[in-house]
Amino acid sequence: MRSISNLLYASLSLISLVATASEPASVREDDTFDLNVPDAAVISPEAASADENAGFAGNPAGDWMSWWPKDLVLAPIPSRSPEFGWGLAVAAGYFMDLDKDNPDTPNSSVGIVGKYTENKSWAAGLGGKFNLLNDNVRIRGGVAYMDINYKFYGIGNGAGDEGQSVDIAQQAPLAYVSGTYQIFPNLYAGLGFLGGTVETAADPGVALPPDAPADINLDLNVNALEIPLQYDTRDDDIYPRSGWLVDVRGFIQREALGTDFDSESVSIAANHYRSMRKRDVLAFRAYTRATGGDTPFFLLSSFGGRTDLRGYESGRYRDNVMYAVQTEYRWQPLDRWIFTGFVGVGEVAEDYGSFFDNFLPAAGAGARFVLSPRHQLNLALDVGVGKHGAEFYFAIGEAF
Repeated sequence: MRSISNLLYASLSLISLVATASEPASVREDDTFDLNVPDAAVISPEAASADENAGFAGNPAGDWMSWWPKDLVLAPIPSRSPEFGWGLAVAAGYFMDLDKDNPDTPNSSVGIVGKYTENKSWAAGLGGKFNLLNDNVRIRGGVAYMDINYKFYGIGNGAGDEGQSVDIAQQAPLAYVSGTYQIFPNLYAGLGFLGGTVETAADPGVALPPDAPADINLDLNVNALEIPLQYDTRDDDIYPRSGWLVDVRGFIQREALGTDFDSESVSIAANHYRSMRKRDVLAFRAYTRATGGDTPFFLLSSFGGRTDLRGYESGRYRDNVMYAVQTEYRWQPLDRWIFTGFVGVGEVAEDYGSFFDNFLPAAGAGARFVLSPRHQLNLALDVGVGKHGAEFYFAIGEAF
C-alpha cells in the first residue's frame, strides 16, 4: 500500500462513491479522499432502470425489484491487487437531498461498508458526506476498523531492489471528520481531524529487511490535524473527459493532539484530462508526497499500487519523499468497450535533492467493459510491467 493513510479513508471513499455513482451526471460531486481503493459498482434498480442507457449488463434487478427504495444503493465491489490478492467489499448507501432550496447541490449520503481480501485482510466502517449551502460547505466523517496484512520491504531504493520482506499485521480503529468551504469558484479549503491507534506486529520468525527500523512492533496513537485544499474543474468525477483536479493535503501529528510522535506530511496530486477525437480521453497525473519528523515506517511515502504506478507492488519502495508521473490514453471504439495504454515513471528518496538516480519505469495496457453508459462506470482489467515484472489489477473504475 502507498501508506496506511490511504486505507484510513477506504470506508468513507467507498460509501461516497456508492452514492455519487447513483446521482445524475449533472450533480455528481468529486471524491474528496485521495485513495487507492476499488471503486463501486452500483446495483440500484432505480438507477439501473431509469432509461435504456442506464442499465447494467446482465442485471435483472430492474425487472423484479421495483419495490426497492430509490434512494438506497447496494454495491458489491470485486478487486484484485498484488498486495492483497482478490477481494470483495459490500457497501450500502442511502442518499438524500439536504439542500432543497438549491437543486444544483450534490446529494448527501450515509452508508456502511465491509471488505475481505484473499490474504485475510478485512475492514469495516460507516460514515457520511454532506453537501450544504449550495455546495459551498462539504462535511465528511466516519469511523472504521481495519485488520490488514502486507509485506514490508524496508526503507529506501536498496531495500526495494533487494526484495527481502517481512509480513506485517496491523489493526487500526479510526475516526475521521473534515469540513471544507468554497473560498473561490472550484476551490475548496478547510480542516479535518483523524483520530485512532495503529498496532503493528511483524512475523517473529523472519529476519528484518534492509534498512528496517530496529523495532517495527509498534502501538501508536496517530491523531492528526488535516489541512485540505482542492481545485476541481472536471466535467465528471467518475469518468472525466476534460478539466483539472488538483488536490493538496497536509497532515500534522503532534503530542498536543494526543499523538505518540511528532511528524508531518504533504501530498500534491494533479490530474488533467483532454478529450480526443469523438469520445477518447488523454489523461495525465503527477503525484508527490513528502514526510518529515519522527514519521513511523508505515506512514512514510511509498510508491506503486493501482494509482501510482501500476506494475509495482505498492509499498515495496518507500522513503521520506516520492513522486510518480504518468499518462494514459483511453480509446473507446465501441459503446461498451474501452481500451487503455499507459506509461509512467517515479522514484522514492530520502529527500528531493536525491532524486533522478534510481528511476522506476512502468508501462501497460488494459480493457474496460462499461457497466453503466449513463454514469460511465467501468469494469477494469489492467496489466502493468515494472522493474520486477508484471502485475495485474481488477477493479471497478479508473486508476485516476
